[in-house]
Amino acid sequence: MAEDCKVEAIEKYLKEELDSVTIERSIDSGRNALVLRIKSGNRFASAVITKEFLEKNIADEIPGILRAYLLAEHLRECDFPIVVTRTGLTD
Repeated sequence: MAEDCKVEAIEKYLKEELDSVTIERSIDSGRNALVLRIKSGNRFASAVITKEFLEKNIADEIPGILRAYLLAEHLRECDFPIVVTRTGLTD
Protein backbone atom coordinates (compact mmCIF):
# COMPACT_ATOMS: atom_id res chain seq x y z
CA MET A 1 0.00 0.00 0.00
CA ALA A 2 2.61 2.56 1.00
CA GLU A 3 6.27 3.07 0.50
CA ASP A 4 8.13 1.95 3.59
CA CYS A 5 10.01 5.25 3.83
CA LYS A 6 6.72 7.14 4.24
CA VAL A 7 5.49 4.82 6.98
CA GLU A 8 8.90 5.02 8.65
CA ALA A 9 8.65 8.84 8.57
CA ILE A 10 5.28 8.66 10.33
CA GLU A 11 6.59 6.24 12.94
CA LYS A 12 9.69 8.38 13.53
CA TYR A 13 7.48 11.43 14.09
CA LEU A 14 5.33 9.51 16.59
CA LYS A 15 8.37 8.20 18.47
CA GLU A 16 9.78 11.73 18.73
CA GLU A 17 6.50 13.25 19.90
CA LEU A 18 5.15 10.56 22.24
CA ASP A 19 6.84 8.98 25.28
CA SER A 20 7.94 5.32 25.30
CA VAL A 21 5.95 4.45 22.22
CA THR A 22 5.48 1.10 20.50
CA ILE A 23 3.65 0.90 17.19
CA GLU A 24 1.83 -1.96 15.47
CA ARG A 25 0.90 -1.71 11.79
CA SER A 26 -2.13 -3.19 10.07
CA ILE A 27 -4.12 -2.55 6.92
CA ASP A 28 -7.82 -1.63 6.99
CA SER A 29 -8.96 -2.76 3.55
CA GLY A 30 -12.47 -1.36 4.14
CA ARG A 31 -11.07 2.15 4.55
CA ASN A 32 -8.14 1.53 2.20
CA ALA A 33 -5.86 2.82 4.94
CA LEU A 34 -2.89 2.01 7.12
CA VAL A 35 -3.74 1.67 10.81
CA LEU A 36 -1.09 2.40 13.43
CA ARG A 37 -1.96 1.17 16.91
CA ILE A 38 0.15 3.19 19.30
CA LYS A 39 0.98 2.31 22.89
CA SER A 40 2.52 5.09 24.95
CA GLY A 41 2.95 4.19 28.62
CA ASN A 42 -0.37 2.66 29.67
CA ARG A 43 -2.36 4.51 26.99
CA PHE A 44 -3.45 3.22 23.59
CA ALA A 45 -4.35 5.29 20.54
CA SER A 46 -4.88 4.65 16.84
CA ALA A 47 -3.97 6.68 13.79
CA VAL A 48 -5.65 5.74 10.52
CA ILE A 49 -3.48 6.98 7.65
CA THR A 50 -5.42 7.22 4.40
CA LYS A 51 -3.95 5.96 1.15
CA GLU A 52 -4.49 9.42 -0.32
CA PHE A 53 -2.32 11.01 2.41
CA LEU A 54 0.47 8.54 1.72
CA GLU A 55 0.25 8.96 -2.06
CA LYS A 56 0.12 12.77 -2.08
CA ASN A 57 3.02 13.47 0.31
CA ILE A 58 6.74 12.77 0.17
CA ALA A 59 8.51 11.14 3.11
CA ASP A 60 10.67 14.14 4.01
CA GLU A 61 7.61 16.40 4.34
CA ILE A 62 5.41 14.03 6.34
CA PRO A 63 6.72 14.85 9.86
CA GLY A 64 6.16 18.59 9.30
CA ILE A 65 2.67 17.98 7.95
CA LEU A 66 1.77 15.82 10.95
CA ARG A 67 3.14 18.51 13.31
CA ALA A 68 0.99 21.11 11.57
CA TYR A 69 -2.03 18.81 11.94
CA LEU A 70 -1.18 18.42 15.69
CA LEU A 71 -1.52 14.65 15.33
CA ALA A 72 0.46 13.79 18.47
CA GLU A 73 -1.63 16.16 20.58
CA HIS A 74 -4.85 14.63 19.29
CA LEU A 75 -3.58 11.11 19.94
CA ARG A 76 -2.73 12.06 23.54
CA GLU A 77 -6.20 13.48 24.19
CA CYS A 78 -8.64 11.33 22.20
CA ASP A 79 -10.03 7.89 22.97
CA PHE A 80 -11.07 7.18 19.39
CA PRO A 81 -9.06 6.63 16.19
CA ILE A 82 -7.76 9.74 14.47
CA VAL A 83 -7.97 9.64 10.67
CA VAL A 84 -5.18 11.41 8.78
CA THR A 85 -6.26 12.68 5.35
CA ARG A 86 -4.59 14.82 2.74
CA THR A 87 -6.45 17.87 4.09
CA GLY A 88 -6.22 17.26 7.84
CA LEU A 89 -7.54 15.13 10.70
CA THR A 90 -10.99 13.65 11.22
CA ASP A 91 -12.49 11.18 13.68
